[in-house]
Amino acid sequence: MADVIRVGRGKATVTIRGPLAARLDADLRRLLGPLGRELEERADAILDRVRREWPVSSGVSRAGWKTSLQVLPGEFRVEVTLYNTVPYVKFIRSSKVGRKENATRDFYPLESLVRKPTRLAAKTLRKDAARLLAAALQETFNG
Repeated sequence: MADVIRVGRGKATVTIRGPLAARLDADLRRLLGPLGRELEERADAILDRVRREWPVSSGVSRAGWKTSLQVLPGEFRVEVTLYNTVPYVKFIRSSKVGRKENATRDFYPLESLVRKPTRLAAKTLRKDAARLLAAALQETFNG
């Protein structure tokens, strides 16, 4: 699911990488059940589209995309975050897509490929959360 696991926010954040992150990731997936799988699928779908349609072909900013799983224990909250390790990504503007006169322009790929799809995924996930939590409870008690 995630390349990095973060626990907490701000100055009290603990970042976990490597084998321990992989083990914690597996435990969190098991605990979250269907809800965790849904989070993972939505994040992976957005990340696949970003990697496929990112307008810069050098490969550095395209390869910089990662996911992070953030656990906020005091709030009983889990978040999946998409981020890029390349600092100039937010300034990338693309030119005309295609060679035709009326070809479309995607000036801010960060907005159209990352921000809008993640907002939409969060909005639809809120609607599906009750169903997914019920499935998680059923999986826990039946499994």
